[in-house]
Amino acid sequence: MILFGDYHTHTKYSRNHHGKSTIEENVRVAVEKGLKEIGITEHGFNHVFFGVRRRNIKKMRAEIERLQKIYPIKIYLGIEANLISSEGDIDLTEEEQKWFDYVVMGYHTFGLPKSAKEYFNFFRPNSKAYKKNKYTKEIIEANTMAYIKAIRKNRINIISHLGSKMKVDPVKIAKECLKSGTMIELNARRLCFTENEIQDMVKLGTTFILDSDAHIASNVGECNRGINCVVKNNIPQSQVANLDKLPKFVWRKYE
Repeated sequence: MILFGDYHTHTKYSRNHHGKSTIEENVRVAVEKGLKEIGITEHGFNHVFFGVRRRNIKKMRAEIERLQKIYPIKIYLGIEANLISSEGDIDLTEEEQKWFDYVVMGYHTFGLPKSAKEYFNFFRPNSKAYKKNKYTKEIIEANTMAYIKAIRKNRINIISHLGSKMKVDPVKIAKECLKSGTMIELNARRLCFTENEIQDMVKLGTTFILDSDAHIASNVGECNRGINCVVKNNIPQSQVANLDKLPKFVWRKYE
């Protein structure tokens, strides 16, 4: 069981140095640990504190192209976009989605909602439910549908830390992921599924992907929590996109 790639890592390009290392430092550690591929995925533009700035994307691409000539590893430029509305909007336009080799998407507490209406009708009730750990069926259904609509409306290759701070029905979302080729992340920092949910997703044929969500170079490739989840729940290696093989990032509009 060999990890071939890590596709969710952060660097200093996330504002306020949310990531502690440079792109080259992340790449160097990935090479040292024997990875064949690495992805750089800064927080999306609407993250209030840590979002990458649009003007830096060209700089990141140029730096990756420079490093690609030096290091024996495939380096991707991705992004961890934010869910910003109950209607499945994310903080990337359709044109901006084309700037990246792949798109990771998740919910973040400090992702700026699309509108004041979305804040009061969707994000605020969800935040209150999270703080009190009291989710109604209506809130869970609304959260679930927001993810499903996002998958239908956008190019989303990976769903990051699903269920973290926004309770959903992951099995319903997994069904939608199957239609679009979207992978569900087993995040090394936040893993929010029950064993029953994992088993139900496995039965569906869900494709999972192991990621470190590293915010410092030394954590690149450190996916023990996800690997332990695979072993403990007998998830077939054939359903883990980056174990003993490399993932394929589908690049097409959802049909």
